[in-house]
Amino acid sequence: MSKSYLWSAIFALAIIGWFGSGYIAPATGDAETAVTEQKREVEAKASELAKLFLVGVREIKAVERVSVFPVRGITEASRTVEVRARTNGIVENQSFDDGDRVKTGDLLCQLDTGARTAQMAKAEAQLASAKRDLDATVKLASSNFAAKAKVASDKAAMELAQAELSQIELDMKWTRINSPIDGVLRGKPAQSGNYLQAGSMCATLHVMDPLIVAAQLPERLLPNVTEGMLAGAKLVTGETVQGKITSIAMSSDRETRTFRVELEITNKGEQLREGITAELYINLPSVTAHKLPASALTLNDEGLLGARIVVDGKMVKFAPLEIVSQESDGVWVKGLSATAMLIVEGQDFVVDGQIVEVAKSTLGAS
Repeated sequence: MSKSYLWSAIFALAIIGWFGSGYIAPATGDAETAVTEQKREVEAKASELAKLFLVGVREIKAVERVSVFPVRGITEASRTVEVRARTNGIVENQSFDDGDRVKTGDLLCQLDTGARTAQMAKAEAQLASAKRDLDATVKLASSNFAAKAKVASDKAAMELAQAELSQIELDMKWTRINSPIDGVLRGKPAQSGNYLQAGSMCATLHVMDPLIVAAQLPERLLPNVTEGMLAGAKLVTGETVQGKITSIAMSSDRETRTFRVELEITNKGEQLREGITAELYINLPSVTAHKLPASALTLNDEGLLGARIVVDGKMVKFAPLEIVSQESDGVWVKGLSATAMLIVEGQDFVVDGQIVEVAKSTLGAS
């Protein structure tokens, strides 16, 4: 084969292969346009990827806060006295009724004297007779007409008569059951016609000034309460009172594991009543805390309660928190640095370590 035929065959095969590949080189102007379009697409995608999620933040600062823990309680009389009969008898008269105020010495129940008057007259006569016998014996003994033993015997008889008279006088005195204190009579006293034995109840008196606010204190708060410390309470009727802790139980209620604590308050004029629901406020040690809007609280993947903050101006971080107290307009928490950038908008749509765009927000507690 001549060389001319050989080269013709090679060029023919090359042309066939080129057409078979489907590639046709664009004109110079078309190539530049394609490159520009590809560059724009890449830049658009890069811009889309570079666009950050926008969150609203608010700067919060820690403050020293004295926490107050409310404990539900009830008002009670500071003292209850059960006035009981010391002798037997039928109630002839009762001067007061439920709710009446009484003073020390006021007659509560008058028992019948019965045969006591006659017994007293007999005892008085026996004492007088014993004294005459003793006087006569002493005169005779001075003249040696009576033995000293007779003097001693008559003296003993006189002392016995005196003791019997004193007992009857005391029993007569006990028929008048008087109030031992100033107080308010609670419950129905013994009524006229009732028979009282020694030890039977005549009346129950409550001391209303001072008054007690009694509450059951959770055991975890026990280290923060001491006798003599100042505390306050708010009654359901609207009154706010102040006083001192006067009693803390030494043992807990076995069912609730709480300790009875008593706040003593002044009740001049006895305007405050028993049995009123109250909240006793216990001041806890001061703590450094932040106030957050409740909506800023969230849970992480492990179920821990906390909030998301922004650190280094752009990165999201989850901060576990401990709630100190709650108010109507926010929550006081521990666990943040002195100053923090709290995410208050969009916190539920970002994750730990995410880079975000930050904007100031006015949402949340002041």
